Amino acid sequence: MSTLVVLAHPDLQKSRVNKALKESISHKGAVFSQLYQKYPDFKIDVAAEQQLLTQAERIVFQFPIFWYSYPPLFKKYLDDVLAYGFAYGSNGKALHSKEFSLAVSLGSPIENYTKGGSQTLLTIEDILAPLKATTLFVGGTYTGHFATFGALNLSDQDLAIHCQDYQEFVK
Repeated sequence: MSTLVVLAHPDLQKSRVNKALKESISHKGAVFSQLYQKYPDFKIDVAAEQQLLTQAERIVFQFPIFWYSYPPLFKKYLDDVLAYGFAYGSNGKALHSKEFSLAVSLGSPIENYTKGGSQTLLTIEDILAPLKATTLFVGGTYTGHFATFGALNLSDQDLAIHCQDYQEFVK
């Protein structure tokens, strides 16, 4: 199964977690579209990105959660690339039957995103709900998420375990 990873990290070289996750699956045959590397000016090549989506059977959106949301270039990507007539509408069926999943990293520990947690404002399910809805709206199948909590304080050993788990998730 061909997998496209749309990676939206504003500074991947300084990201310990997202960089390691990417590297852990780089040799596994996944195709990457690194948005911030390709489009530092925010001028997305819509046709090229749509072609990558149509060629893949499975799409993984990988990004860090900032302020309970995703990075701005990823939002622009969704707005521009998942266009009417391509991803939705009477003729927009290019993404039907594709599998979509999410790989997110969060700086805070899991307790901050779990019902009943002392500082919980939103759960991870609340935060990811718009992307789940987007998947369904474009006719895709949502296959779940992979979350790395506590990214700011993750030990090397825990990061290595997350990388192994990510490899299994992307499989």
